[in-house]
Amino acid sequence: MLLAVLGLCGVVASVSPRCSPEHPELCSKWGPPPPPSPPAQFRFASSQSHEMILQQAPRQATVWGFVPTGQSVTVGFDGQTIPATTGEWVGANTWIATLPRTLGSLTTMYNITATTNGVTITLKNVLFGEVWVCSGQSNMEYPLGHAGCWNASNTDCAVSDAQCIYGCVNNSDAEVAAMADYPNMRLYFNLAKASDVPLSESINSGWMLPSQIGGKFSAMCWFFGRDLFKSLSPSVPVGLIETDVGGTPDQHWSSQDALDECKQGVINKPWGWPNNFTDSVLWNGKVVPLLRNVIRGAVWMQGESNANADGRLYNCSFQAMIKDWRAKWTQGTSGNTEPEFAFGWAQLNSCSNATHWIENATADPTPGLEDPFGMWNRGLQSIRLAQDATLALPSTFQAVILDTPVASGAIHSPYKQPAGARLARGALSLVYGSPQPYPKLVSVAASTTGAVTVTITGTDGGAIEVRGEGMGFEVLGKDQKWHAIKIASTTPTTVTLEPVLGAAAVRYLFTAAPCSGEPYQCAVNVAVPAIGALSGEHDFLPLSPFFVSL
Repeated sequence: MLLAVLGLCGVVASVSPRCSPEHPELCSKWGPPPPPSPPAQFRFASSQSHEMILQQAPRQATVWGFVPTGQSVTVGFDGQTIPATTGEWVGANTWIATLPRTLGSLTTMYNITATTNGVTITLKNVLFGEVWVCSGQSNMEYPLGHAGCWNASNTDCAVSDAQCIYGCVNNSDAEVAAMADYPNMRLYFNLAKASDVPLSESINSGWMLPSQIGGKFSAMCWFFGRDLFKSLSPSVPVGLIETDVGGTPDQHWSSQDALDECKQGVINKPWGWPNNFTDSVLWNGKVVPLLRNVIRGAVWMQGESNANADGRLYNCSFQAMIKDWRAKWTQGTSGNTEPEFAFGWAQLNSCSNATHWIENATADPTPGLEDPFGMWNRGLQSIRLAQDATLALPSTFQAVILDTPVASGAIHSPYKQPAGARLARGALSLVYGSPQPYPKLVSVAASTTGAVTVTITGTDGGAIEVRGEGMGFEVLGKDQKWHAIKIASTTPTTVTLEPVLGAAAVRYLFTAAPCSGEPYQCAVNVAVPAIGALSGEHDFLPLSPFFVSL
């Protein structure tokens, strides 16, 4: 059985179903997912299991679960007895306890007990380290794949196989086999479904070794966590929580509070949600059950399913979702998750056939509502702009991956290693005190001759490299047409374009697939030190798309 998923750039992908309650036959590694236990039963929450990783110091981790009404609970940890707080949470009677700050260790494991009315339950072999959530739609859900799925002779996608459509990363055999080399990492996969009401519990895989889950796990999440683990000093365990669903818009992942922030009556703009709009079905089913687990941060890959609307809606809704996730996670963990925990995302990748740039070719502007140049017209381009604008929120980072297309033009690229590595760079820089380069636009200026100079920062002294044919820039001229312009020259911090008379605006990589059908061919890149020698850890970073009025 195959599920048809329509890519918003017009590409239909045949997606194999994943292990789920609807497809228990695919759960050979995990076994068929059992239904949640009755909430009244005294137990740990299903998001906490043997062999798990809890968030290390300086944050304080929480353990929690369910207990019959009226019973008190004490928690035993490292020779200490800690009283738990009991009460109703999301319609169930629960207990939660905050543990002492505990440094992560590759060798020290703990048994944690909880006791009520003479009954004791135990979490065994618990590690402390760094815990990250990975969420979004199909490009986050995209698994590493099974043995033998990668065909090195088919990178041009002459044959329509998994690596050209969905579900097989570059060099999958070696990548899946190498998961056994990371016994100090743990993976958790949320199997829950959508829900019309918030749920306190969810069906899941439990916490497992990478070698146990293998190629079924999210490739982008895995490569992010793997690269983070190898880069941290001192080394500590890393736990990854995957909760994602293909083909889903951000309103599924947003609480009603977040949705309310972007309604027409609040923002006073026609591109907002209708005033009676509701959704939140994946927030309810796949995020709420995790809100009592302390995390270090989250990484996100989503936006394709919002690209059929004015980009200004996503510019509001994505930021509202991030702020609300932070508030709700901090509240759910009794203040133990950082109120502005790190939130990173991979900017949308290429989709559809690659743009064939012709020097000096022209195109007419397509103005939109209160948008004279059409920068927010629906499409992947305006979602990328909204994602870039979201960097204005504190404690955020972005991985630019527009240079990792697949030759078939599918919306799902098999080159997830660079996406993971670039997300890891963002986390290392923001959270772990290891500054990383991130090339970004500073300014765009036009001379009296019409030559446009783009100034870039975040290069850390690395040289600007021009790849492909040096195309991807368009300048709106005095004739009110967009002109495809080639790069004339570069310095260590600037790119200068061939002149256009009366330059009024500049846009860069403003098509669905602007950087060739082959990887790593976007025009402007910056040479940077690789963070390591793992797959995807390259010595260059691409510049993000932009749109600037002059």
